[in-house]
Amino acid sequence: MTLTSLREHVAGPVVEPVARPRLRVRGRFAILRLIASGVVIAIMADSTATMLAIPVLSRDPIAAALPMAEVTWVSTVNFAAVAALLATAGRFADLLGRRNVLALGLALYGLGAAAVIATTSWPLLLGGRAAQGIGAALMFPASLALLLGELPANRRAGAIALWSASSGIGALALQGAGGLLVESYGWRGLFLPSAGLAAALLMLTPALPRSRGTDRRVPDVLGTVLLVGAIAAAVLAMSQGGAWGWTSTRTLGCAAAAAVLLAGAVTKSWRHAAGAIDMRLWRRPGFLWAGGASLLYGAASFVVLAMGPLYLRSSGFDPVSIGLWLAPVSIAMIVSSPLAMLAGRRIGLNAVIYAGALLLGGGCALMLAYPQPNVLSVIAALMLGSGFGALSTGTFAVGTMAAHPTQYASAVGAINTARMLGGAIGVAGASALVDQPLLDGPMPGFASVLVACMAAAVLLGTAALVRVAGTPRRRPARMSRREAEEELIMLRRLLAELRDSFVQVRDEAEEELARFGAREPLTYRAVNQR
Repeated sequence: MTLTSLREHVAGPVVEPVARPRLRVRGRFAILRLIASGVVIAIMADSTATMLAIPVLSRDPIAAALPMAEVTWVSTVNFAAVAALLATAGRFADLLGRRNVLALGLALYGLGAAAVIATTSWPLLLGGRAAQGIGAALMFPASLALLLGELPANRRAGAIALWSASSGIGALALQGAGGLLVESYGWRGLFLPSAGLAAALLMLTPALPRSRGTDRRVPDVLGTVLLVGAIAAAVLAMSQGGAWGWTSTRTLGCAAAAAVLLAGAVTKSWRHAAGAIDMRLWRRPGFLWAGGASLLYGAASFVVLAMGPLYLRSSGFDPVSIGLWLAPVSIAMIVSSPLAMLAGRRIGLNAVIYAGALLLGGGCALMLAYPQPNVLSVIAALMLGSGFGALSTGTFAVGTMAAHPTQYASAVGAINTARMLGGAIGVAGASALVDQPLLDGPMPGFASVLVACMAAAVLLGTAALVRVAGTPRRRPARMSRREAEEELIMLRRLLAELRDSFVQVRDEAEEELARFGAREPLTYRAVNQR
């Protein structure tokens, strides 16, 4: 045997294939993190762009003849589509495959953004915004579920922190570049970044690992339609109640329809094997708490972000100062999200939620006590952003970690649906308080809103503190025979997928060896002989 053949005999099949799969796995994790973060950045950038575009859009020939109440439908249509489909999209991503749902969502989102940019008519603009909302609802839970499903358990907390921090990056980017985009391209320019980012992420999706559905049962189509209709009707009633009148026929009709449709969706989900609502998910310990905390967090955060700029404008801030005030909120959220997860490992996630509620309430109190522009306004902004980062990271972490790995997309969709419903309730209540304030004095409406946000923060903080202190633990109920069989079936499926993954890695290693000139493929027989 020559020296060259001896080197190939020893180094080829043993040394070379060990490093290659590791590099491939690291690259796959990097792409997963990139896509998951990019999805959140695109959605938050689009949300910020909508807020900045509405005042400019009202002067465009497309919407110049419309009252401001109708111009705001640019935001309402998108918000309603996202809120209505999030829970269903997460459920379908778990059932049908997360990569497929993510790719479909990115395609719809990108096409919707392109329609918004190129539109010359009001109906096409609304259609594009609706398509963006549907796409965002599809890709939002699927992206994080893909990331959590592929990462080892000890890295999932960090992934949630990165994912939460990305929302602040998207908002900050549009706040900084929004003025330049409007000056260069008009209001359409505000949607260029999200459209380009969606196209880039869509081109990266083939590099993601294949994700098959975790359940072969046929989804409940009727229950899905009922759930989507219920959430959409509820969002419309809350977002348009102020314009329609809270006792008007349309508002009450939407509220009644939401109640009836939701009851039908819950009933169908109880009876269907693959219902639109994963009832097993809501029975898991801690998930109901995460949903309730997200509801309160959304009620306070959406109100602060929507009413804060108006409050500052009424307090004497000029547009530049308002932009400077918003920037610390986003920066603090970016920084506080990973710090919140690090703190959660030491003091627990419930303590992180308590700290976030404390910061949120303190920021609202500081704004209420010192409404005039000064250094304390910046401190209030930093407190609010830190509270948002801690609450976003804490509630998402509690919800996703309470879920089974096969329910990650459903958990993300349900948690974020609760947050958006809380936001709709909060904005509707804030609009009513501005019109009919509970307090007297200067700017009584905005002051009443801030007090209500403080009350929501106190309620959330108190609930978190109770959980931190600890409640008597109940002994877990005995698992029924049917539940035990389902757990065994699920375990067999996961083991089968793990086996397939090892086989795939082995096949890829054989291909690499053949490519680099190995004389025989790396098979189990070859390894044993050597």
